[in-house]
Amino acid sequence: MNLREIKQARRELKRTKKRRATAEEVIYIFEKILEGWKTIRIYNTMIQQHPTSNIEKKKVETISTGNSKVYETELTPQQYHYYQELRKKVYTYHREKKE
Repeated sequence: MNLREIKQARRELKRTKKRRATAEEVIYIFEKILEGWKTIRIYNTMIQQHPTSNIEKKKVETISTGNSKVYETELTPQQYHYYQELRKKVYTYHREKKE
C-alpha cells in the first residue's frame, strides 16, 4: 500500500465511525424518506428494530438529507449501485420539496 491508499483507508474508517450508522441503515433511511416518513418515525422504528444500534436522532436527520457518504468497500457492487440511485432520488426529492 502506498501513502495515498493508507490515507484513504484511514479517512474512510474515520468517516464511517463518525456517521454512526451502517451502510444498510443509510439505505433504510433513504428508502423511508422517499416513502414520505418523518425522521422521528424513522429513528423510532430503527431503535425498536435494533435496540443495540448506535444511531442518534440528529444523525438520522443529517442522513435523511442525502448528505451521507457510503463507501464502495462497505457494500456489494449491487448494493452500492442501489445506494447511489437512492441518493440521487433523495436529492431530487428535497430539491422538489423546496420549490
